[in-house]
Parts: sequence; C-alpha cells; structure tokens
Amino acid sequence: MTAKNIIELQGIEKRFGKFVAVSNLDLNLREGEFFSLLGPSGCGKTTALRMIAGFQEPTAGRVIIDGQDMDGIPANARPTNMVFQSYAIFPHLNVGNNVAYGLRNRGISKSEIEARVTEALEMVELGGLQARGATELSGGQRQRVALARALVMRPKVLLLDEPLSALDKKLREQMQFEMRHLQQELGITFVMVTHDQYEAMTMSDRIGVMFDGRLVQVDEPPTLYAKPCNKEIASFIGEMNFLPAQVNGDKDKGLTISTPCFGTMEIEKNPNVEQTGREIEIGIRPEQLEIAAEEPEGYDGTVQGKIRDVAFYGENVHYHVQVDGVERPIAASVPNYFHTVDHRPGDAVWLGVQSASVIDLGQNQSKPQ
Repeated sequence: MTAKNIIELQGIEKRFGKFVAVSNLDLNLREGEFFSLLGPSGCGKTTALRMIAGFQEPTAGRVIIDGQDMDGIPANARPTNMVFQSYAIFPHLNVGNNVAYGLRNRGISKSEIEARVTEALEMVELGGLQARGATELSGGQRQRVALARALVMRPKVLLLDEPLSALDKKLREQMQFEMRHLQQELGITFVMVTHDQYEAMTMSDRIGVMFDGRLVQVDEPPTLYAKPCNKEIASFIGEMNFLPAQVNGDKDKGLTISTPCFGTMEIEKNPNVEQTGREIEIGIRPEQLEIAAEEPEGYDGTVQGKIRDVAFYGENVHYHVQVDGVERPIAASVPNYFHTVDHRPGDAVWLGVQSASVIDLGQNQSKPQ
C-alpha cells in the first residue's frame, strides 16, 4: 500500500525582487519517508525548506501539509518542527530546560513536560543528562539536544537544515546512521536539506536534486546514481567519466553506440533522458572500469592508455589514464585490498568496461520529474 502524501508543494515560486530563488516547484512527500533536498549552495533548497516551515511565504503556489493549505498559517501553528544548522541551543539553560522550552510555551502541565522531556532524551540516547549545562556538551550531544527539542513537540514532519554540517567527519558519519534509525523507529517524515551527496545517499528514501532554483530529478538513491537525467546530475552525484558517442541503432529499450575509445556497444536506454539525434553523451563510473597491465578478457569494450596520475585514498586507489582520442584522462577506481598501488605514472595499462555499466545521458535536455 502506497503511503499518503504528507506534504504537497504545488507550483511554488519564491522571488526576492528580480531574483528567483525557487521556480515552479512541484513535489509530493510521503508520510513516513526520509526525504533529502540536495544541491550546491544557492540552489534554493533551504528557501524551499523554510517555506514548508512557514518562515517564508511563497510568492506563488501552495504548501499543503497533511491535507491542509498552509496559506496564512504561521510557523508555530504548523505540524512541523525544525532543526537548524547552528542547533540554536540556549547556552543559559541546561539540557532538560532546552528540550522543554517549546512545551512550556504551550502551557502543558509540569508532570507531562517532565515525562515528554525524559522520553525525547531517551530517543536520542541522552537519558539522565537533563541537568547538564549546555556549555558542557560536545558537538554531537548538542545536535542530539536540538533533535530532542524538536521531537518533544511531536511534529508530523521534522525539517532538518544541514543538521550535521558542524560535526567532524567521523561523528557526522556516526550520526547519519543514528538519525536514520531514529526516523525509522518514530515513523514520522524527515525532510533534510544538505549539499553533501554522500549524506543524502546514506540517509534518504528519496532525494530531490536542485540547481538554480529548479527541482531537476527526484528518485531513490540507487536510481539517481545509476540513471541520472542529465550531465549536471551525473557530475554532482559521485564521480563520472563523460564521453561522446554516436547512436548507430535505436531499438526498444536499447541503443547501439560507437565510442571514440571503447568501440561499439549495446547499452540500455535511459528512461530519464530525452532521446533525440545521433550524437549523445555517455557516462561511466570510475569503479565500473577494470584496469590491468594486460588486456582484460570478457569485457564489451577495452582500450589501452598510460597512467597519468595516481591518487591513494586508503580504502581505494584512483588512476587517471590518458587514452588516445580522448581529451581528458579516464578515471578508474579500484578497492585497495592489499594496501598497494599496482600502477605508476607512465605505465601502460588496459581499461575494460561492460556495456551494462555505461549510462546513456542523451542530449542533456531532460525535464524535471
């Protein structure tokens, strides 16, 4: 059974003078999902989140939450709560009073406030820390207090504005899993804004990617990665090698293409892009390429080149291979099983690719989902 829509954004536009921050945004968010708005700085994702929250009113369009039009309804009367990038913890209040702040403003009884604060702190694994001062908390604990303060209000939708950006890498990765597990346990809708593609891919049921105020593609993480709707998405989500290709045949769900280096291949047609003309662009992820000193067997396309650069990242090694007829080096990434670098700059190597790994990017003229 498909979950009902908890948020509907219909034709949302936001202008600041002549500047269009968000343009023609149509998006339905499902009850109980973890949804991320992903994009570079200035793309309009935070503005969209603030319009859902009620901190900004759209210039045009409608925000509907749980079936109710939010026109004219202030932020404090909406069934949402927000966790800000800075956490906004009150330094003069202890943990318990920080979490209880919103409840006290609603005139709830002291006994119920205590019970709900205790429950919220247990949810975020801060049970028993009610008396601890805000200035005594670590970055991760402050983030949890901010979450507890939002959850204690029992919102239907929790809005998260870059909630992990202030944490160091290791703690940020830990909190990604903790927040995802918390969302699954609570079953409420989380809507997160982030510019971190790996964060969005790790935590989300679905992701909407925005550029220049436009929502370009909405999909589940594996589909977004494997079938980006244009070059802009393909280059923003993960790493990608881009190559021109000629379409020699178009049949059902497949294309016969010829490439400048891997020869002729049969590839799957990408349903997310428009198929027009004979000149297309294809993408190949670095981890989908085999790299070897001898020509590898069993691949649909192979080409020889020379190592130009090597980047050792610990868990994997990236090789940049210069190939005749291709302007930019082709990147190949391999897992680092034995803590070694097998090829050095100047070495002759072969690259192999399966046609199933080649992504059809069409003419880069696709429309938003």
